[in-house]
Amino acid sequence: MIDKGEHIIETYAHVLNADISVLKLNYALEKLGYRFRWIDATEFETDFSEILNVPKNNDRPHNIRIGREFKGISEDLRRALVHSASFGQMFMHMEYPGLMLLQKIETYKITGDFDDFIPERTSFRKFHTEVIDLLLQLRLYKIGEIRFSQLFQITSVSRQITSRKHEIAIGSFGDFKVTDEESAELSHSLRAKYEYNSLTELAIKNFTVVYDIPDGHIRFITLMTCLESLFNLGKDQIAHTIARHLALIIAETKEQFQENYASIKKLYNKRNAIVHGGEYKGDIIQDYLDLSDKVRKAINYCNQPDLTKQKLFDELNIKGFE
Repeated sequence: MIDKGEHIIETYAHVLNADISVLKLNYALEKLGYRFRWIDATEFETDFSEILNVPKNNDRPHNIRIGREFKGISEDLRRALVHSASFGQMFMHMEYPGLMLLQKIETYKITGDFDDFIPERTSFRKFHTEVIDLLLQLRLYKIGEIRFSQLFQITSVSRQITSRKHEIAIGSFGDFKVTDEESAELSHSLRAKYEYNSLTELAIKNFTVVYDIPDGHIRFITLMTCLESLFNLGKDQIAHTIARHLALIIAETKEQFQENYASIKKLYNKRNAIVHGGEYKGDIIQDYLDLSDKVRKAINYCNQPDLTKQKLFDELNIKGFE
C-alpha cells in the first residue's frame, strides 16, 4: 500500500548536443525551478538506464569500460546504446561519457483519493511547456543544435519512470556551448515564459520547426520564410525589401549596410535556386549557418512589445543609410 503524505516528483528532459558549459546557467535556471545536471556513465547505469528501456538492476556486472576514465557499464546498457540512433553512438565514443539532463523537483501529496494522479500529470505537462520555452530562448541566443530527445518522470513512490514523452530526434550534431561572458548575458535574459508579438509569431514558429528538419535545403528555405514574414509586404522586390530592412538592423555603418545588403540578396537568390529547381552554388551548411544567425538577429530585434510591421518599416526608413 502506498503511504499517504508528501512525496517527491522528479521530472527530467534528456538534452542532446549540449556542452557541459550550460551548467553555468544553473544559477539563473534554479530561480525558474529547474537546472541542468551532468550524469556520468556509472550514474547513468545506476539511476537512469530506464531512459533506454533497460530495467534498473544493481546486480549487473559493469564489465564494459568506456571513455578516458574507463567508466563501467553493463553489457545490457551497451547493447541499448548501440541501437539508440539519437545519441548512443556518440555516447560510446565520448572522451568522458555522460548525458545532460534538465531536472525539476517538486513535492506532491497522496491523500488516498482516486484523483491522486492529477498532480503528477499536471506537473509533467507544465514541465513540457517550460522545456519548449527554454529551448526556444537558448536557440534564439546563439547557434547550436541543442534539443531534447525525451521527457520522463520519476516519483519517490515507485522510483521508476511513470510518465514519458518522446520528442523528434534527428541526426544533427554540434554542441551548444556558452562562454563565461555568454552565460552571464544569457542568464540575465532568461525568462519563465518567452513572450512574442504578432509580428514575430510566424517567424518564431518557422524558426522552431527548422530544428526538426533533417534536410539542409529545406531548412534554408524555411529560414528565409522567417525573413519574409517579418520584412515583406507584397509580391514586388521581395529580395530588395528583405535585404534592405535586415541590413539596416544588423549594420552600424553605411559600409556594413552595403556589405550586408549584398550578402542577404545573394542568400535570397540561393533560396530561389532551391525553390525553382536551379543549380545551387555554394556550401549549403555554411550558407545555412550564416542565414540562421541573421534570422536570429532579426527575430530578437523585431520582438519588441507592440511592434507592428508598419511601425517597424517606419523605424527602419528613418534609420536608413543614405
